[in-house]
Amino acid sequence: MGVLKKYHRNHIGRNLFKESIEILKNYEYEFVQVKTLKEGIDYGYDKTNKFYQALGFRKFEVIDEIWSKDNPCQIYVKSIV
Repeated sequence: MGVLKKYHRNHIGRNLFKESIEILKNYEYEFVQVKTLKEGIDYGYDKTNKFYQALGFRKFEVIDEIWSKDNPCQIYVKSIV
């Protein structure tokens, strides 16, 4: 899921996550996981990392070889119970 850059800073992403989490709660999910590029690799993705952190996601682990060794995957998790 993503929001076009021209629509950033309009609470669209935050509202999408809010609604998605409510749907997941209805299915009795307890955790949400998201994946993005590890911080420090690309400025644009650094903003994405900060966005997830602002939503309450916590860093879980980095896996170097999911996408490629030059694009390490940062996994975030969040409890929704």
